Amino acid sequence: MGWIRRRLNSLAETVVAAVTGLAALQLLAFIHAYQQRLGGHLDEARRGLETLINGTGRMAAEEASLRDRFAAVARDRVDGLTAAQDAIDNAGSFEKPFIFFTHLDVEIALATAKSFIPAIPLDGPSLIFGGIGIVLGWIMWGMIKAPAALFRRKGKRTRV
Repeated sequence: MGWIRRRLNSLAETVVAAVTGLAALQLLAFIHAYQQRLGGHLDEARRGLETLINGTGRMAAEEASLRDRFAAVARDRVDGLTAAQDAIDNAGSFEKPFIFFTHLDVEIALATAKSFIPAIPLDGPSLIFGGIGIVLGWIMWGMIKAPAALFRRKGKRTRV
């Protein structure tokens, strides 16, 4: 019976490590897809701001103060997206995930996730992240099964 339990534990540990490793392997590919979508949002925001500033379209006939308020909001959006794009673009491979999460736009990330197609990146940083993910999976599995091991040890001590 102990042999089966050890084999199932080994299987579960391997599955958790593989899943976390594959997820970590996809991280840089997802960030790349996010950057493409972020660039599209930034281009659209710049066009909208230009339209507001030049007074073309429907806003041309609107009151100037209202147009200026809309332009200020649009300018803030452009500035925020530009800062995020520049920060992620200028980050090193191992710094990029941390910069990505600090500049994350949830709406853009959710849209990216909906259309994201997993890839198998074979560049050095992605493979290292995959290895880190495997190690984190082993650690997670150890943390998950630690409480059960404590109870199992307590039960053995009371029998002796």
